[in-house]
Amino acid sequence: MTALSSGTATVQHHDNNAEQRRNLGTISGVYLPSLQSILGVILFLRLTHITSQAGIVYTTLLLLISTASTILTWSSLSAIVTNGDIKSGGPYYIISRTLGVDIGCSLGLLYYIGNTLSGSLFVLGAVEAVQHSIRAYYARWGYGFSGHIFPYDVQITSLAIVAAMTGSIHVGGGRYVTVLSNFFLGVTALSILFMFLGCIFFIVGWHTGSLQEYDRSFHENTWSRYEPDPYTGVLPDIYSCLALIYPSVTGLLSGMAKADQLKNPRKSIPTGMFWAIVTSSAIYLMVTWLFGMSISNRTLKVDKFVTASVSFPHELPVRIGVVMTCFGLVLGTLATAPALIAAVAADEVLPFLSFLRPRYEGDKTRALWFTSAIIGLATLPGSLDHISPFVTIFYLLMYSGVNAATCISGYVRPPGFRPTFRYFHWSVSFVGFVWCMGLAFLISWLGTFCSVLSFVLMGAYIKKSRRLAATGMKWGTLGSAVRYNIVSSALNSLAKSASAVPTEVTLSMSEEGRQLNNSIISAEDVSVLSSNVGGGVTDITPEEVAHLHSSHSDFHAKNWRPQILTIVDVDANGNPTNLRTLSLASQLQQAGKGINMVIAIIDQSSTTMAASVASAVEDICEGTTSQDDDHSDVSGLSRSERWRNEDESLSAASSGMDHYDTIKLIKRSKALLMLQMKREGMDGFAEVSTTDGKFFEAVWSAVIHTGLGPLSPNSILLSLPSFLKFEGNRSGDSYCLHRKSRTEAENYLRTINGILNLGKAVILFKSSPSYPQNGDIIPDRGTIDIWWIVHDGGLLLLLPFLLSKHGVWLGAGDGTRKKNRLRRKTIGAKLRLFAVTTSPRENAEKLQKAVTEHLERVRIQADVTVVEDLARTDIARYMRDETSVDDIPSRDIMTNSRDETMRDKMGMSRPNNPVASLRKDGISTHHMTLGEVFASDCYEDGPSNFTNSDDGIQAASMLNEMVRRESRDANLVVTNLPFIRKDHDSEEYFKFLHTACKGIDNVMLVRGSGAEVITAYA
Repeated sequence: MTALSSGTATVQHHDNNAEQRRNLGTISGVYLPSLQSILGVILFLRLTHITSQAGIVYTTLLLLISTASTILTWSSLSAIVTNGDIKSGGPYYIISRTLGVDIGCSLGLLYYIGNTLSGSLFVLGAVEAVQHSIRAYYARWGYGFSGHIFPYDVQITSLAIVAAMTGSIHVGGGRYVTVLSNFFLGVTALSILFMFLGCIFFIVGWHTGSLQEYDRSFHENTWSRYEPDPYTGVLPDIYSCLALIYPSVTGLLSGMAKADQLKNPRKSIPTGMFWAIVTSSAIYLMVTWLFGMSISNRTLKVDKFVTASVSFPHELPVRIGVVMTCFGLVLGTLATAPALIAAVAADEVLPFLSFLRPRYEGDKTRALWFTSAIIGLATLPGSLDHISPFVTIFYLLMYSGVNAATCISGYVRPPGFRPTFRYFHWSVSFVGFVWCMGLAFLISWLGTFCSVLSFVLMGAYIKKSRRLAATGMKWGTLGSAVRYNIVSSALNSLAKSASAVPTEVTLSMSEEGRQLNNSIISAEDVSVLSSNVGGGVTDITPEEVAHLHSSHSDFHAKNWRPQILTIVDVDANGNPTNLRTLSLASQLQQAGKGINMVIAIIDQSSTTMAASVASAVEDICEGTTSQDDDHSDVSGLSRSERWRNEDESLSAASSGMDHYDTIKLIKRSKALLMLQMKREGMDGFAEVSTTDGKFFEAVWSAVIHTGLGPLSPNSILLSLPSFLKFEGNRSGDSYCLHRKSRTEAENYLRTINGILNLGKAVILFKSSPSYPQNGDIIPDRGTIDIWWIVHDGGLLLLLPFLLSKHGVWLGAGDGTRKKNRLRRKTIGAKLRLFAVTTSPRENAEKLQKAVTEHLERVRIQADVTVVEDLARTDIARYMRDETSVDDIPSRDIMTNSRDETMRDKMGMSRPNNPVASLRKDGISTHHMTLGEVFASDCYEDGPSNFTNSDDGIQAASMLNEMVRRESRDANLVVTNLPFIRKDHDSEEYFKFLHTACKGIDNVMLVRGSGAEVITAYA
């Protein structure tokens, strides 16, 4: 209780201190500091000289252009400061917390550099003011004086001033800077007043100051009169004048330095900055017109400190006041710039600035001397004319970055960006970005390009080097919002282009785009839909219902790519068990450029010891019973399941998502899964779920709910289940499924069938340790064998082709010639296609020619071999849905083999046939064998008397024998997944799979949905 009270008191104490610090209003906290920074050395020492060169008209135009950039940036900054709480740290804190560390740190460094260079500008301005004053004093007595007392006196004096100012702040701290700022501002205001009074009195002839009567001249500076500078000999132009005048409007951010001390920063900062811009712009325009219309052009060019020469009542207050003003601005720079760079270092996003990190709260010693060193180095050129362009470029880039960031935030509209500034719109920020960036390139395209490149590299460096895990700090970056907006926009666009109608309707389009007559919506459906839409504001007509549910998709099969959902096997502890499946998924994702989603489903169904013992006893008892007694097996399973179900009801409370151990197990399994994905170089998304034993329902749920809209998975990758164990019967001449695996086999078959019914492709993968993983090197080009029995939409060709382009399958070669490696990368792994004939009527020679021509059209290189040994088996009955081809007229398949019109109907004679798995007459080739697809080229005329009563095992055994003989040196075998009929027995189905895959190391069984087609053009 004591500790809690103490902690509460401490928090309240800090809050009270914070409230005591927030005591500044708009004028004292924003308006006056901004005005003091704007009314600086350019006003007194350069504005009149720029007027003599560019003329009053163009100088006014330059001032308006510069002011416009600050007004546009003011709108963006106002949006930023009204978008959240403001704490200490100045502009860097506000920008980084609003737009993210990448942008905030980069813009903060630009502002730091610009602010530091401005400090050098102020130092050189003070030295130059003293030089001009000494020169004017000697000239008054008739002595010539160059302004230099000794060589490099400007540089040495500047360094001495910087060191003295830095030492005073180091010793006395920054406390007196705030106190003296008002004094320096008062001196500046008096200097401006004396300057205006002197010029007005000079115009009317009441006062001449140190000028002469012949220096008075009207309308001499209306237009530009460019001449070499009398001191530097450089001939200026409009762009150099812009670079010289722009630092006069760069004090905009000074009003944000005391944001943590303002009573109402959201109101004070926008208001104070705006009126500071208006006031300073009015003063600059008045000086331009007043001095330009009354003093001769020659005087303004020679006497750069003419504002002091004409001042009233005496020039000395102005000369001293300008020097003091410059000193005050230098102190202000040394007080704010170190705090900014210390804040950047404290965030630990730039490792090379770690030496500037404050050792304790408020420590800025090292940052102060670091800033002092930069200011001193920047004074070495010896003239503010040399520094001014760099100050201008850095400030313009900083303003451009602020405008660009707020423009993007306003356009993207992330939920966290909610500025209360009523006049903000992203289009204004866009204009500000273009405006400021255009000015920067006009002043110096090379300097701007180098600065922008540095800015981009700095942002990339920040993104790569920040140590979020070490600091524990979480940043909300604008880049994340932009990427989210791009993805969401792309998803919405894809959702519009790929409508929600079934894929079969979407793809049932001819080459010319004609809709085929196989719409899934009948007239009765339209009537039912219309009758069920009631209850709304207005009625809907059947035509409108049909229009809403009809296909408006512009999706083309050529844009199909594998979006794979990989089901990874895990044990009860969440450890991935079949890692080669992830290897295959990674290779398909990297080669196909699709989206990969990985999910693991943990079966937490518990079985107590009693259930295990009961099951074991029943197994012993049933050993004396004939295995052919199906009823006995079923009753035994029922008794065993009763024990299991009772235990599951007891353990359900400890295995749900509301239990901590379950969540802990899921997190651990997901971490292991993501680690393995990283090892495989796989980009994708991983999730882990649990089930109480109904694995097939968990898989169906994952298939339905994984992904988002058009980015949902279209292919499901599973490993061939390892729990399928076969044992010989007593006669020894066949195989039967082990009794304990029957339930799992039935569930697994339901899983596959449900996935197919959902319109997804299914890939079953049987792997061995010989399958290449990420980082493995095949001594030579890998070999992938395709055993093509059923056309299956084209996925059987597409997946091996994608795998062949992956780097793992390219082979190491001899490593001596890059040209060979490049060639292997172009052609990929070696593909061998074995076209299986399923009827003795199919002509092998013609079938090989037809398949070869088909591969040429779809641009897949493979060696074609026709296998005729399976022609007298009934393998086609197990590989396809026979009911889907019952409606195909036999004449279309066989008797018109030499009819060219039939070739045209199938789209086989057109080189630009878009969909190679769809015949133009509307007949889908999805469940057709190769002989039926390429019927016009491979069938012999005449009837067939062939009949076969094969039970499937003979066909599977012969297929296995042929594969083991022809593909013994292949790294992977790809073939069709047998079709699942409604009345298919799981034991029969998996006996066929077991027989067909026996003794083959790596097998990929593929069953497409019909949407995955190979197109004849890109």
